[in-house]
Amino acid sequence: MKNKVKITIDGKTFTLMGQESEEHMQDVASYIDTKMQEIRQNSKAVANDTSLAYVLTSINVADEYFKNLEHNFALQKMIEILRSEILTQKECMEDMEKEIEELERQNHKLQIKLEEYMAEELARNEGKHTAKARPRK
Repeated sequence: MKNKVKITIDGKTFTLMGQESEEHMQDVASYIDTKMQEIRQNSKAVANDTSLAYVLTSINVADEYFKNLEHNFALQKMIEILRSEILTQKECMEDMEKEIEELERQNHKLQIKLEEYMAEELARNEGKHTAKARPRK
């Protein structure tokens, strides 16, 4: 659905038609109007030459647009790098979890062996104490 919106830029009224909301189109027009006022305030030559003000405003807005594109591209690259690092770290973590599981299994086996050795040692020691406690004939 197309929206029809009246906007004002540089004191002139225009009618816009577009798919975007009225609020969006008003925001864009307000942004352009503000940029144009900034340019006109910075130079007397521009303040008196409407065409030059329009051209410089267009150039400044286009400059911001291309800088934002470059910035967004850099951010996308950074996101790709971070995603790759996350995947690498996730794989590393999975490997470490497997290693921990294996170490826990080994630890459990060693604990069982230790308990067996301790029980054997206790039995040997009890046997020695019992043998010593018997009177000789």
